[in-house]
Amino acid sequence: MRTYVMHPEWREAYLHTAERALGPTGVLRKFHPGFLGFWITNTGGDVNEVIHLYHYADYDEREAVRWRMSRDSEWGGFDIETRPMIKSHRSEIFLPATKALSAAGVDDALERLKKMADVSRVGTRDPGVYELRTYQLELGYSPIPKLIDEMATGLPSKLRSDAAGLGELAWMGYSDVGKLNQFVELWRYPSFQDHIRVREAARGAAEWRECIGRIAPMVQMFDTRLVKPATFSPMQ
Repeated sequence: MRTYVMHPEWREAYLHTAERALGPTGVLRKFHPGFLGFWITNTGGDVNEVIHLYHYADYDEREAVRWRMSRDSEWGGFDIETRPMIKSHRSEIFLPATKALSAAGVDDALERLKKMADVSRVGTRDPGVYELRTYQLELGYSPIPKLIDEMATGLPSKLRSDAAGLGELAWMGYSDVGKLNQFVELWRYPSFQDHIRVREAARGAAEWRECIGRIAPMVQMFDTRLVKPATFSPMQ
């Protein structure tokens, strides 16, 4: 996951340049077959922020991709063009919370993301609203495994409370590089208001409320952002 904050006066120019590079025929697509999504923060964070999501099989694949990019003139041109537009840039690596995802009915995390990023679906349904939820847990080896166990227990209750099926769990996982002991959830909703409907319904799910109660003492910070996919984002 790569998070960029633009200088306000360069925001639109960056989005236009990124569309050229990350659109279906863009230069970065040939390097990044694992490009999954590109979102623009709408509320809950810096409105000049954009988020890129990529998948790599392992660290070796990531290094090989970056090595090829560093020797490509088109990529070099994109990098030079966009560098003055960027105020800050953060790169983090997350691993899937397999047990919690499986409890939510997602037995193959990568296949779920690939399905949601299927380019044939772009333009076939209205772009959704995504919620990125981030938990910062206390220091130690045990908080992340404990949280995953609790999520596996509580998530089915939360999902059942969403009787209309408005919320779609895209992914959840924990940080491997970057701020450690971070846990993230990525959900898709048809609209901003549907996100509120799902949240209100979850408050009546007893097992989910109990799960949050057990997690809360480990959590030092909780952040939620609503983000919209760019028109060229595979995940819509």
